[in-house]
Amino acid sequence: MTEMASESKDCAEASRPGLVNAGQTIEDKSFNIIDAEMGPHEFQPDQWQIVRRIIHTTGDFDYARWVRFHPLSIDAAMKALRRGEKVITDTRMIHTGLSPWRLNWFGTRVITPATDSASQLWAEQLGTTRSVAAFRKYSEQLEGSILAIGNAPTALLEILRLVKEEGIRPAVVIGVPVGFVQAAESKDALWEHKEQPSITVLGRKGGSTVAVAILHALMELARPE
Repeated sequence: MTEMASESKDCAEASRPGLVNAGQTIEDKSFNIIDAEMGPHEFQPDQWQIVRRIIHTTGDFDYARWVRFHPLSIDAAMKALRRGEKVITDTRMIHTGLSPWRLNWFGTRVITPATDSASQLWAEQLGTTRSVAAFRKYSEQLEGSILAIGNAPTALLEILRLVKEEGIRPAVVIGVPVGFVQAAESKDALWEHKEQPSITVLGRKGGSTVAVAILHALMELARPE
């Protein structure tokens, strides 16, 4: 395996402590508005932290109808973060969108297999997409990791194949690919696999920004005191 899958952040960005006071004030006000407009709901407090951040990111309350949580998903993700497990993503967008200071709380490495320089060759050899080929080649690294899929339904389907057929056990799968071809079907398949802790958004909606929102909310929940 080559060493080209992206997993680095700019050092200056990583040293930032978080939002400045003005930015934090705006975020807090936004969350208060979302709480007021959402009104009563049936989410558990930790689930609501995630749903609210998705709404904050997208401006779309409809996500509250379609987000789904495996009962072990949040706890599994928090434990994995605190153990320093990797976050493995399908796109550079997720990697780039993650706050360096939050990653620093846990010493989290982020890997995007499809950025490996050999992924194009692997895909051609296997007759499949780069995402599928890359996740297949990186399958051993998926064990115990946090997987975040925001763009490629084929990657999510390959992960499910690895879980079912090869016994790979990620800590949690955040499966929120967006689109019209296999996106809804891949998320249905993830939600129906009850042995794998997961967080998903049913239907066509989702995307890398939603995956980032979920990861940020999980990091805030797991944040060291």
